[in-house]
Amino acid sequence: MATQPVPASEVPEPPDMAEFDVVADEFGDQPPDDPEGRELTLGEHLNEIRQRLTVTVLTLVLTTVITLVFASTILDYLLGPGREALPEFRPIYTELLGFIGAYIKISLMLGLAGAMPVIVYQIYAFIHPGLTRNEQKWIMPIVGLATIAFACGGAFAFFIGWPPALNFLLNFGQEIADPQVRINNYIDMLTRFVVWTGIVFELPLFLMGLGAIGLVTSKRLLGMWRWAIIGSFLLAALITPSIDPVTQTFVAVPTLGLFILGVLLVRLVEHRTVIPVIESDLDDDEPDGQPA
Repeated sequence: MATQPVPASEVPEPPDMAEFDVVADEFGDQPPDDPEGRELTLGEHLNEIRQRLTVTVLTLVLTTVITLVFASTILDYLLGPGREALPEFRPIYTELLGFIGAYIKISLMLGLAGAMPVIVYQIYAFIHPGLTRNEQKWIMPIVGLATIAFACGGAFAFFIGWPPALNFLLNFGQEIADPQVRINNYIDMLTRFVVWTGIVFELPLFLMGLGAIGLVTSKRLLGMWRWAIIGSFLLAALITPSIDPVTQTFVAVPTLGLFILGVLLVRLVEHRTVIPVIESDLDDDEPDGQPA
């Protein structure tokens, strides 16, 4: 049986590929074009890594040397809460390298903190060409908010949580024994407390990230409020240096507040998730019935 030709007016026109480009741009699922129109070779990538590592290390050395100059003043300031808790407080060191170790540790940590903007920039500049437009739009605000959250956590630990914890530790049982605190032990406990509290303050951003990719919802998180209370006090018991309930409450209550803030942030982003939208669009585009 001969096949009849299809009239030219009934032949469907090919789809406009520009529309697909617009959709791709909206979702940001493609990295931006290389301005030079080519990809870097492996040798060029390695050379870029070497250059950025060199800048990072030199910056870290410079900031550490600067903090070494002021390390004595910084150490004296960090010992201030101990003197407020116990006027005659004066740390000791029982090893030849005890004081030097604390001195260098403080310098390295503050040098790392001072070099962090350069370190973050070098990492961002290296991965920037491979990021999608969406990722380029969000990565720097997220890094900035994470830095602010960590700094707020460290400040909270030193100014709010550390003084009552130190007051309890130095004055508990003072009528029986005199406290002789090694300076490296004091600095170790302080730095651990500050760092871990700073990490805990990243909780809202972490929950917001999970909500943005559709792994959690605000309703589900609110349903876990009992576990959130228990987890806040368990976390406070792990990161606080003392065992008194007052200090642990000082840390547990803000942690619970951070959880609530995280739920609010999830509420803001949960209806803007990309993965569920894409999946639903694919489901809607499937034809009904069997394919021809």
